Amino acid sequence: MNIYKATSSKFILLLIVSILTSASLAYAIIVSSEKLNVFTVIIFLINAYILVSLFLEYKNIQEQRIENLIKYAEVRGYEFVKKLSDSQVTEFKDFKAMSKSLLPHGMHSFMNLFTPKISIEDGNNEKPSIVTISTTISAGESSSTYYTQVYKFKLKSEIPIFYLAGGHHFSFTNLFRNKNIFKGIKELKEIDIQKFNFPKNKYKLYSSDETIKDFFTKEFINLLNTGLKKKKETLYIESNGKAIIFYTLYKRHTLQGMDFFINLFRVLIKSLNI
Repeated sequence: MNIYKATSSKFILLLIVSILTSASLAYAIIVSSEKLNVFTVIIFLINAYILVSLFLEYKNIQEQRIENLIKYAEVRGYEFVKKLSDSQVTEFKDFKAMSKSLLPHGMHSFMNLFTPKISIEDGNNEKPSIVTISTTISAGESSSTYYTQVYKFKLKSEIPIFYLAGGHHFSFTNLFRNKNIFKGIKELKEIDIQKFNFPKNKYKLYSSDETIKDFFTKEFINLLNTGLKKKKETLYIESNGKAIIFYTLYKRHTLQGMDFFINLFRVLIKSLNI
């Protein structure tokens, strides 16, 4: 299996050459006083060829990603779904904090999904459903698209609804409240947790249940800190009561990275004694 890379040396080389040829074409047009000549035509054709090659290389990288994901699904016991059904999308939209963060209206899409195959051999070693979400963020006249892999584990018993979020989440509406509320979601009020070396400088905990602090075990918090140090990633964790999701914001993992995070999330769930 080829290792997935977000780009390639060929793509980077073509990009650099395309910039140079585009600059040369602009210069040729200026010095020729906008009159067509053989030199300008040659540069134009070269530039067009390079741009087409650049597009084809980009397409090849994306196709290689899909090919590797399909092979990964076969080896790891998953079904690979290129296009999600409405019911599959609804399962993920049920997580309100994630929806507020990753699903801006008209500026997102669900790209593909891994659904675990049912296997007796797995026993209690539950596999997550894994969806890739694209999020487009506008910044004035330009915009950027980011990709996030969300891992959803079904639970055998109900747990408190909560959202464990990295970073700071300032909102002007919270200036007039006694407690911070995450993005206007009334069920998610900020909870002050000061136990077992909880990383308060990196995480905020939100819930409607004040006893949520007792839900998190010492082992869970230690693993959270260890995972942070090892991968230097900030995790986002949300429970809707019946399932729990994990993700790193705007991060699509390599195949090796997917294995690492699936194992980490399994261990985190186990540490909660659910």
